[in-house]
Amino acid sequence: MDGLPTGLLLVSHSLALAQATEALVRQMTGARLPIALAAGAGPDKAELGTDSLAILEAGEALCACGQIVVLMDIGSAVLSAEMALDLAEEPLKSKLHLAAAPFVEGALAAGVAASAGLPVAAVLAEAAAGLRPKLSALGGQAQNAVPAIQASLTRAVTLGDPNGLHLRPAARCVAIAAGFDATLRLACKGRVAGLESLTGLMALGAKGGDVVTIEASGPQAAQAAEALAAILAEVPAAQPHEPAPQTGAGPVPISPGRVAGRLVVAARHLPPIPDTPDEAPEGGWATLQAAIARVRAHLGEGLILGAQAALLTDPAILAPAKAGIFEHGLHPAAAWHRAIAQAAAGYEALEDAYLRARGRDVREMGDEVLRVLLGGGGLAWPTEPCVLLVEDLSAAEAAALPPEILGVLDRRGGRTSHAAILLRAAGVPCLGGVTFAAPPEAVAFDGATGDLIADPDVQTRAAFAPPRAASAGPASIALPDGTGLEFWANVAGAADAALAARSGAHGIGLARTEMLFLDRLDCPTEEEQAARIGAMLAPFKGRPVTVRLLDAGADKPVPFLHLAPEENPALGVRGVRALLKHPEFCATHLRAVLRAGAAHDLRVMVPMITFPEEMRTLRQWLETACRETGLPCPPLGAMVEVPAAALAIPDLVPVCDFFSIGTNDLTQYTLAAERGNQELAAFADPANEVVIGLCARVVRHAAGRPVSVCGEAAGDERAARKLVAAGIRKLSMGAARLGPIRALWQ
Repeated sequence: MDGLPTGLLLVSHSLALAQATEALVRQMTGARLPIALAAGAGPDKAELGTDSLAILEAGEALCACGQIVVLMDIGSAVLSAEMALDLAEEPLKSKLHLAAAPFVEGALAAGVAASAGLPVAAVLAEAAAGLRPKLSALGGQAQNAVPAIQASLTRAVTLGDPNGLHLRPAARCVAIAAGFDATLRLACKGRVAGLESLTGLMALGAKGGDVVTIEASGPQAAQAAEALAAILAEVPAAQPHEPAPQTGAGPVPISPGRVAGRLVVAARHLPPIPDTPDEAPEGGWATLQAAIARVRAHLGEGLILGAQAALLTDPAILAPAKAGIFEHGLHPAAAWHRAIAQAAAGYEALEDAYLRARGRDVREMGDEVLRVLLGGGGLAWPTEPCVLLVEDLSAAEAAALPPEILGVLDRRGGRTSHAAILLRAAGVPCLGGVTFAAPPEAVAFDGATGDLIADPDVQTRAAFAPPRAASAGPASIALPDGTGLEFWANVAGAADAALAARSGAHGIGLARTEMLFLDRLDCPTEEEQAARIGAMLAPFKGRPVTVRLLDAGADKPVPFLHLAPEENPALGVRGVRALLKHPEFCATHLRAVLRAGAAHDLRVMVPMITFPEEMRTLRQWLETACRETGLPCPPLGAMVEVPAAALAIPDLVPVCDFFSIGTNDLTQYTLAAERGNQELAAFADPANEVVIGLCARVVRHAAGRPVSVCGEAAGDERAARKLVAAGIRKLSMGAARLGPIRALWQ
């Protein structure tokens, strides 16, 4: 079993607690550490309890690991784990190790130790010592004695990480130290720790800017001290975050689309929350449960709203709410409001920006229940067509937008919020960070560029009017030169795929898989990926479909990949570069794409290709996935988004079956104008002659390989004409643009 990873099995009475603990561990370890959960009871695991058979099943899921460390929370969880161990058969039985450790702290310490490749005995030791940093910090039990050494050298280093010697750098120190023939200690502020213990290092309490002394002896003392000093002095890059929109900074593009109309300021209210109950505690608790059930039924089981609705049954929220009713005599609405505020504050206090943002989900769902309990509140929806100006649109509100809402201007908002994802899926234009000294009577705006005009004149209104609704039409049109022009669709979910299919699109020219997972902190399984991608492709059964592999990075954060922060993410690890850094995920993703496209005329497309070597590697991985699934190998094509690819098409021809030009990125890279920078909006011309010239070059040198355009230029009337004149015969666009673009040649 040498070389195989050690996995973690988290056994908890609460599914929510286990999931939150896994999320914390993965913040330290990334997605590669094998983790399985056996938590909760009942059909949907919403009840508190543990199940030995569920533990056994979770253990079987980790059977490919060399060893499995089992963390348990309280009481009967230990008994259930012991029973599962008794029931297990070889080889699983000998791999299971029950850890006598605190659940959360032990899981964090064990996870980092396992991901650092430490042996299982060391992982168990780190888990058991999980409380040591807390005890030391609070003046509790003293640290374990650290043997003195006769140091042959000492070296003082100033800690570069502002967060101090936390789990990540401590794990790197332990892993590095293990590779040297040396005895090592660290000393800081009167405390010492050996380099064999993660928790011992963290118990030093060393903070950013503190001086840490390395003590070393042995044949490789100098080399070991040099390696440790480099880690301790390293200053990490700034963590990614989504800055709050600032007044005067300009609107933030959230959901594309052009719209003009009367502006209505949203009125949102909530009736007063009474403190005194009007019924017995039993009745108040029943009332609260009924309100929660009503909200869950209303929200349904959608991918985003369903996940938010699951928060409503979190024991961490229900338990204090119940206590407020029974122990403190509060009205159910007051007890619920207090419990929601406490839970949201817990999220908002976390260091990680993505997890902090989940506090908003808690508050949104809590307000939905409050409105049911209080008999009203929320947004008052307009009854006539208009643009809505709102403060922090919630996901539930985004899903419930009536057809009268032509577009949304949010005073706050952000591209990664759940409301933003739902608006993009529904095709509702939106800008965030919008402020007015005084709201105008009417507005016109472009959700893709950030252009916003107050009180537009008649000509501007006409220019920003929404495109004609998509309607059925021919999938292709014969051109005077005897060639055919095909109209394909760009889709990001099942809803817009269905609309594109009804509109007569020839096929899917771009299926944006990353849009299905932008909100995910945990890595989706192969089964889930196959199901969600399959649902997006389903409306095009019998027609060709082109699935782009996950295009993560830059303005499309995919939290579960744990991409490192970058000063210029548009020029960093994104697209194929991110896939190549995560081969295990990419292998799973390729199998899921093949399974999702099994009933279709499938093509697979790789984003942001620069060099032929990238395509060769992806083709090898695709062929492996085909062998593993028993499915035929589909055509594999490259997205031309990098100018180097457009200029070196002859080098890419031998390794590509087709090409698709992403004009959005090709434009920003060619003109050195970041597409989200509002000061450079004039550079984002889809009909730019230089970019059109690069597209023409791709066609000329493609050696007969099919070439399509799937960027915004395909749906722009001026650009579309130029692209066709340049030799492009496949245009892929949003469903709403199919009608207007077809009309150019009808």
